[in-house]
Amino acid sequence: MKIFKFFVLLSILFSSFAHAQEAAPDSRGYIVKVGDSAPDLELLMLDGSIKKLSEFNSPVIVLNFFASWCGVCRKEIPHIEKEIWQPFKDKGVAIIGVNFKEKPDVAQKAKSETGMTYPVALDTAGKIFEQFARGGVTRNIVLDKNLKIIFLTRLFDTDEFEQMKSVIHKQLNIEKEEATKTMNKTLLVDFANTQKIISLEYNGEYKVYLEGKIFSAKKKKLEIGISLFKEDIVSEKYDKNTRSLKIGYKHFDGVRIAVLPMTKFKIPADTEKIIIFDAK
Repeated sequence: MKIFKFFVLLSILFSSFAHAQEAAPDSRGYIVKVGDSAPDLELLMLDGSIKKLSEFNSPVIVLNFFASWCGVCRKEIPHIEKEIWQPFKDKGVAIIGVNFKEKPDVAQKAKSETGMTYPVALDTAGKIFEQFARGGVTRNIVLDKNLKIIFLTRLFDTDEFEQMKSVIHKQLNIEKEEATKTMNKTLLVDFANTQKIISLEYNGEYKVYLEGKIFSAKKKKLEIGISLFKEDIVSEKYDKNTRSLKIGYKHFDGVRIAVLPMTKFKIPADTEKIIIFDAK
């Protein structure tokens, strides 16, 4: 009996010690800080594969925690997709959406609804999240290639989001001018549910507003709309080799009092990119 009581007491003392050693959450709920090293987590991906964090082998790795019910997540994800993932996925950024405590079908639905194209890992028990924080989701853990934490975000604050992008640009050795030019792109919004990912970008010197939509798909053709004045379109040419529609657009120096129209085009279904360039 004495031996039993000794082990019970030892267990209680050990539990109390371990609890005391756990880092107290900061004002934002983080139990980690910039400069800490993240564990080499084993991730169950939405596609059923298992990958360790180190296997992404990227100069920048972003763990984007989200949940289907999280309104702030749904607000933030399109910005991550448009301003970080699409411009820099081929330049060394790996983004992993970490779905918090939901079933695979719910995570898949949220991924589709938000337009997320970066890979998703499942954190069904919340164990991954607990390695970094307590409290609510909508967090980004930004890591370098050695899995060292270089930035942390909480909720979707535009100033903090811009700071995160600056840290990523610096880590990738991307100059500010190049980052600004590369970021002047977006994706066509898929209203026809074609599952097509088509980028829309402007290569020029003016400040332009980019918006595009896929309206329908018929007979190997897509009907799309782009926010351009039809009368200012000088040329349009489809390049089969790059699967790109190139549109020459004349910049208008005067003042127009009008809502920017959605000019429609019919393009091949295999189109991957719409490029708008300055034309005279």
